[in-house]
Amino acid sequence: MDEKALSPLVAAVLILAIIVTSVSVLVVQFIPFIGKNAEIRHNEELKKDFLNVVTLYSMADSTKCISLKLGSSFSQSTSSLSAGKSGWIALNLTCNGSSLNLNYSLFRINLSTHNSFIPDQTLVFSEGGVKVYQADKNLTRLNPELVLRVNSSANTLFLNIDNFTGSFQEVSGNGIAFLCLNASVNHSEYFNCTGNIIISDEVFGDEWERIMSNSGFLSDHNTLLIDNPVNISLEIRNFRIVLD
Repeated sequence: MDEKALSPLVAAVLILAIIVTSVSVLVVQFIPFIGKNAEIRHNEELKKDFLNVVTLYSMADSTKCISLKLGSSFSQSTSSLSAGKSGWIALNLTCNGSSLNLNYSLFRINLSTHNSFIPDQTLVFSEGGVKVYQADKNLTRLNPELVLRVNSSANTLFLNIDNFTGSFQEVSGNGIAFLCLNASVNHSEYFNCTGNIIISDEVFGDEWERIMSNSGFLSDHNTLLIDNPVNISLEIRNFRIVLD
C-alpha cells in the first residue's frame, strides 16, 4: 500500500479524533458552566422582578400587574408563585350601643425558587414587607407597613388593614406568570367604641404583637378609624411561550 496515500487518511483520522475530544471536553465542562451561570443569573433577576410587587402595593388604588419569567432557557428545575391567606384580624366591638364584628383576611405572596446549582429559597411578600426563607433560616428583608396607633387626645384608634378577597392560587413551571393586584380603597369610621382586636398572622405576627402592645386596647368613647382598607384580589395567570 502506498504510504503517500495513507498519510492524508491518517491525518484526517487524527484531526477527527482531536475534534471529537475537543467537543467532548466542551460539552462536559464548558456547556454546564454556561448553564450554571445562566441559571444563577436568571434566579437573581426573577427575585428582583418579584420585589416589584412592593411598588404595586404602594400604588394600590387600581389594577396593576407585573410579569415574572419563572424559568430560563437553561432551566433544569422550576419555580413557583402562589398567593393566599396568611392570617386574619377580628374586631369585636360595641359602637354606639350596637355590637359590631369585623373580620379581615391578611394575605401573602410566595415566590419559591428551585435551582440545581444554588439552595432553594422562598421570598414572601405580605403587608408591604418581605421575608426570605432558606433552609431553617428566615430574615426580614423589608419591614411591613403595619399601622395600629392611638391618638389619646382625640380618643381615636387608627388601623390600616389589607383585606384579601381572593382564593389560594399557584402556578409553577418555566412559563411567564402575570401577577395582578386589584385594589379598591375605602374608609370606615366608627364612633363611641369599646372592645378588642385579635390578630393572627403567620408572616408578621411578632410585628403585630409589638404594635398592639404599644397601642393598648379600645377604651370608652374611642373613635375607630379604619384608614384605607385595601380590598386585595390577586390573579395569577400563567402563559407559556412556544417557539416553532
